[in-house]
Amino acid sequence: MPQHGRFSASSFLARLFSRARAPAPPASSEPHSQLASGHSKHSRGAQASDNASRRELLRVVLRDTLNRHGIPVHWLGADVLVATSRTGERGLHWRLVIRHWDPRLLTHGFALQQSLIKRMTTYDPLAGNWLMGISWQFALPDDLISPPMPHPGLWTADPPTPRPTPLQAVSGGVADVIAGPVRIADHASPAAGVGSDVRADLDQLLAVRDSDFKRHGEGAPDHEATQPMYLRTEPSRLE
Repeated sequence: MPQHGRFSASSFLARLFSRARAPAPPASSEPHSQLASGHSKHSRGAQASDNASRRELLRVVLRDTLNRHGIPVHWLGADVLVATSRTGERGLHWRLVIRHWDPRLLTHGFALQQSLIKRMTTYDPLAGNWLMGISWQFALPDDLISPPMPHPGLWTADPPTPRPTPLQAVSGGVADVIAGPVRIADHASPAAGVGSDVRADLDQLLAVRDSDFKRHGEGAPDHEATQPMYLRTEPSRLE
């Protein structure tokens, strides 16, 4: 038993000293961790700086494009959001905000978006690498009065054919000039007041022309009435 007790004590001491002599972690692990943390902070700082520059670029592009097309700058605003693609790449999302109601913005919205993209790539040809997408949002007052929803069949019906605008006569005084064809209204219609005046003026001009032709054409042979309006000359020989 004593020998067994001494063996047990020595085994316990051996295990205790073996734990005490266990290898310590490498000294370079802590500096490596600090280096990785510092690199991560530097990457986040560079990303934040790039995003700030890109936000300013988007703001300038929107302002210049609106001014170029004559759209008031307070009609449209923009929000720039941080976005991540499906592959994990980080970038920006451009959300255009409509703040003023005008149906022309809906009609020409896609063309305006294409113009914004074209101008942005002019400033930064690599914008497609960090711009993740473009969306539109309405930010209009709650009391806005807008057209109601049409009949459901409107969306599948053929678009209406635009009607041509009739040309109007241009009045300039004694020697009036009629620009284009004149549409003379029917005298029997209730709204024929303006058309009857135009018809009367035209009849008067034709009567004056006929009277002038008759006055200058009486007593003159037919071939004289058709002569050009310049003095008759005879050729002479050069000496």
